This record gives sequence, C-alpha cells and structure tokens, in this order.
Amino acid sequence: MTMQSGIKSTIKQRAAELGIDGIGVCDASPLDEVQASYEFAVGRGYIPADLAPSARTLTKLATPTQHLRQARTVLSAYEAYYTGEDPACEPGFGTVARYTRANYYEDLRLRLRALAASMEQEFGCKTKVLCCYVTLAEKPLAAKAGIGFYGQHGVIVTPRHGSFVVLGEILTDLDLEPDPRLEAECAGCRKCIEACPTGALRTPYFVDRNLCIQAHCGRRTVVPLPVRDAWQNRFYGCTTCQDACPRNLNLEPVGRKVVHGFVGRSVRLLDVLTLGDCEFNERFKDNQIGMREKNIIRRCALIAAGNSRSDAMMEDLDACAHDPDPMVRRHALWAIWKVKGVAARALLDKALKQEQDPPVAAEIKTLLDGITSLA
Repeated sequence: MTMQSGIKSTIKQRAAELGIDGIGVCDASPLDEVQASYEFAVGRGYIPADLAPSARTLTKLATPTQHLRQARTVLSAYEAYYTGEDPACEPGFGTVARYTRANYYEDLRLRLRALAASMEQEFGCKTKVLCCYVTLAEKPLAAKAGIGFYGQHGVIVTPRHGSFVVLGEILTDLDLEPDPRLEAECAGCRKCIEACPTGALRTPYFVDRNLCIQAHCGRRTVVPLPVRDAWQNRFYGCTTCQDACPRNLNLEPVGRKVVHGFVGRSVRLLDVLTLGDCEFNERFKDNQIGMREKNIIRRCALIAAGNSRSDAMMEDLDACAHDPDPMVRRHALWAIWKVKGVAARALLDKALKQEQDPPVAAEIKTLLDGITSLA
C-alpha cells in the first residue's frame, strides 16, 4: 500500500467512525459541466431569469480552488436522513419533507469538521469544510467522487441509502487518488417523472423551478394556481419524485437522532399563520425553514390551509387576507376561495373593492370568474 492510499484509507475509516454515511474522493479541478447545465436550464426557462447565476457565481460554484486556493482533492460526503417515518396526515397540519425535519446539513457539517480537524492534526494538511449547495456544486462533485449517480429527478442516488441524503465536502491540499465514478444509471425508469404532481420533470435530469413545489417553498414567489392545487397539505418541501424512486424502496432506516433544528413530520398550520417574528425564529431555530423570510413560510402554510378545505381556519385566513404583504393577501384569498367555494363571493367582492395592488386585484377577478362558472 502506498502512503497516499494509506492516508485515504485512514480518512475513510475515520469518517465511518464519525458517523459519516458515505465518502468519496475526486480531484479539485473545475467542473466544466456546471456552466453548460445552467445555460441549458436558463435557456429552456427552467430557471427564471431573475435567479440565473452570474458568471462570477458560476465560477465559484464550479471551482473548488475558489474556496481553498491550495485545494488538490475534494472529499465528497453524505449523511442519510431516511428514518422510516411516514408523512403525517393529521387534519389541520402541514407535512414537512423528510430532508428538513431536522437540520441534517448542520449535523453533517459538524461531523466533517471533526474529520477535517483530525486530518490537519495527523497529516499536517490544510482543509475547508463546505455543506451548502449554493456555495459549491455538490451534486457534480458527488458523482465525480463516486458516492452516487444522478437520478432523472436531478438528485444524487447512492447505492446504500438511495437519494435520501444531504451532501457536504472537505477541500484539502492533500493529493489523494480519486475514486472511480459509479457505473450506474436509471436504466429507462420514468417513475419519478411520472410521479411529479406538477410536471416539473418533463426533461429528465432537469427541474423546472417554475413548476417545482420544492423550489417555490423557499422563494418569495406567487405560486401559480395549478401548482397550488397540486400542493396538497405540504407545509414545506416536496419529495414526491424521490418517494416514487425504486432505489428508495426497502431502505434501512437510519437510527441517529438529529437534534439540530428539529421540526418533526408536521406543523400545525394555524400556529404558523399567527406567529410573530420572535415566535417564528424560536419555533424554527437552526432549521432551513427558519432561514427563510417569515411571510414566505406563511404563504406555504396558506396554500396547505386552502387545500385542507377546513372551516376551522377561516378566522385566521380572513386575518391574512388583510395582511400588509400583497403576497400573503393573495394566497390567503385563494385559500378562502378553496375552503368556501361559491360562498366566498361576497368576501372576494369586498376584497376587490379595497385592493390597491393590481396583480392581487387581477387574481381576485380570476377567482370570482371561477365562482361564476360554478354557479
């Protein structure tokens, strides 16, 4: 065994001892495919123009040495988060996607920091830990390092834990032998594409963010009406495409309990609609949900509340319909329309007379037209 392979073996053994579920090695050269992938997605309109990354951002996403100048090697790692719990279906509650029921990213980051510290101490190397997909293109690195392959849903699939994983990296100036890429693919399966409730996966391996429920959850957007109808009782996140993937069937649940940013399987929707700023920050502390603007999360809850068709939330929906934020008002009025149907006409007529925001007024007219067609 060469010294290089001995160091790599030691690092992988230490990673396993630290509870890191998978780790692979690749070189730190630029990822040429990143720019082409983004250009294709922007050209097709899958990434809205206002979200298109700048040339500088693309360079940082695709170039590990932009984050550690001396980097020679990237250790790509993952943490599995499938616990075996089914989504919650209690009336009045919104479901939380598996990946954000706790802050698995932070849990993996801490494990990677411990590994990086041991590498620095034992091998005298430089390291930098990353665990944030908006900083470095993690999925191409994971594929390059052989820990997984791209599913047609655009998510990395690992042999042992399927696609229910979060990714992170250690950049280092150690010069380690790369691991081979996995010789695996979806082999013609289209289950994820067919399962997507909004048709956001019509081009394999690319996600149309205009239609993707997951993409809307964290952005300040007006969610298109067909996407709202398909939203069902989701509070935050969507993994329908992953749930349909044959590679995720019969997975062995992980036993670890992650306490960072723990939210759980579901959230009571009424609680979210009425949370103040301090309460919101405390309720979702250290979770990705809490890193979003509060009104974005309230909007998500309003869509789930509308799809619940429950009169129990009408008082709070009415309060949200008078919110200063046009985005909140718009989705609250839609939720009332979903709950009350034809009986919402008088409330919508009144709201239209008072509405000063033209886009909101236009949607109210659309909702009233829908009522007229039902009458």
